[in-house]
Amino acid sequence: MIYEVANIQVKVGTGPLFEQRFSQALPLFKRARGCNSARLERSVEHPDRYLVVIGWQTLDDHVVAFRTSNDYALWRELVGDFFAAPPIVDHTEVVVSGF
Repeated sequence: MIYEVANIQVKVGTGPLFEQRFSQALPLFKRARGCNSARLERSVEHPDRYLVVIGWQTLDDHVVAFRTSNDYALWRELVGDFFAAPPIVDHTEVVVSGF
């Protein structure tokens, strides 16, 4: 399993609506090929900064299947206007887990 980790800075004061739109987008991820989990985390120190963490079976499930789908376009329609800057996206895998 790999994790898509997107660091998103939203426009000041738009966090609550961004969170609402993210919740509306969850069915898009739930039905995506290879998607196992999705969560939104908000920074405590910087409340306009978020991490989107999506669990995918494979990298291709995200960068090929999802990003070329109509659901990706819907995702961007739902949340794209809130971005203060382009998201910084990385893909990670767990190499050590203790708890």
